[in-house]
Amino acid sequence: MRKKAVIFDMDGLMFDTETLGYQAQRELAEELALPIAFDFDYYLKQVGRSDKDVMPELASDFGDAELAERFLRKMKKRQTAIASEQGLPIKKGLYDLLGFLKDEGVVCVVASSSRRREVSFYLELADISQYFRYQVCGDEVSFAKPDPEIFLSAWKPLDIPKEDCLILEDSLNGIRAAYDAGIEVIMIPDLIVPDDEAKAKTIAIMPDLHAVMDWLKEK
Repeated sequence: MRKKAVIFDMDGLMFDTETLGYQAQRELAEELALPIAFDFDYYLKQVGRSDKDVMPELASDFGDAELAERFLRKMKKRQTAIASEQGLPIKKGLYDLLGFLKDEGVVCVVASSSRRREVSFYLELADISQYFRYQVCGDEVSFAKPDPEIFLSAWKPLDIPKEDCLILEDSLNGIRAAYDAGIEVIMIPDLIVPDDEAKAKTIAIMPDLHAVMDWLKEK
């Protein structure tokens, strides 16, 4: 295969953490008697974004910035607790793809909108930390996706030409960030159905990570 490095998103791409997040939000919204309806459409607006990016909207919707901050903090704890108690849902083909890339000598890194605390927790829970050279996390960059900063920060230390790198994403914001970073991206849809923009800005849209592995084998 011609690619020398693969940059992985995390939530919704490697793990079904988006479903865990939605469950955690619904439970907390009921417990705290929040003044807004936390339906699925409301949650979708947060997918692929960092806490820092989401916070102003939550504060506005809640009418209380302190409550919004406390809600997000509790939600992250509830989400990791659910993963620990019920198991972390691993996306189809993840282990096979990581094993294949390791055997091929391809460098793998993570570029996630989540905070380092959550990224480290999930990678360790899934026992895949050893596959990644490093991670760049949402609390370590100034601008969230769709800004390309996080992908450029993940790419630069590789010292590998952009054309030899590949990004794997599930969200439209992630695809926009990858496209603006000038790095080829494949979409593996999770909660977000690919639209015309997603189709135009990706080199492929695939059903799962196993399909990505098969695609790479042919290159």
